[in-house]
Amino acid sequence: MSEKFAKGMSMSQRNLSYLEFMKDIFEVSAACNVKTYIWGGFTIDIFEGMFLREHGDLDCFVENMMQVLDQLMPEYKNRGYHTEFISDFNMLKILKGEQHAAFNPLDIDGTVAMWRHIGDQGTVYFPYDWLDKEPRSFYDIKVYTSGLCFEYGFRNIVKYLNPLWKEREKDRAAREYLERKIKEEGLDAKDILKHIWSYNPFWIKKGYSPFDKPTLVWPGS
Repeated sequence: MSEKFAKGMSMSQRNLSYLEFMKDIFEVSAACNVKTYIWGGFTIDIFEGMFLREHGDLDCFVENMMQVLDQLMPEYKNRGYHTEFISDFNMLKILKGEQHAAFNPLDIDGTVAMWRHIGDQGTVYFPYDWLDKEPRSFYDIKVYTSGLCFEYGFRNIVKYLNPLWKEREKDRAAREYLERKIKEEGLDAKDILKHIWSYNPFWIKKGYSPFDKPTLVWPGS
């Protein structure tokens, strides 16, 4: 799809709804004095400044989420969202119509960010400075993203997060896009992979051998 055509095409109701989600997420986060970062499939659209495809959900992580959970939930409810907190995984979900977004905690320890993607049973560690320092503009809506380095690194260690995960066509396209993008930006792929790792007791307990040793799973180890 050409850039000219993509920018000129009419926006679907689904994507319009997700723009409303993004606006509310930014405003609710600001009201609670935290930052919420979008990660996953939406980031590529944001990097390119336009919707490239339809999206089924919106994934985010929130700085210090557990400390402000009691503030976040009523803020979203006041904006018409149904909220659900899944305590087993410390995941907050918001729903409106057919759209939904999911939030995981993001804890910070000095220069290290810790994405708790399965509560205390699964954590991805990476440099805090990979995250957006300033909001980006996406269709005139302010958003924070996980950043290019995180997205590239995450795509390369995803099997350590979930050994049952299978790459789909959209995942392959995203991985190839990110590989091109880091080359364009002059970034060192090997250096990125040295700075992101995963610790997953959830899968260790289930007996998956890739998680037996080492306890900290480094790419290429």
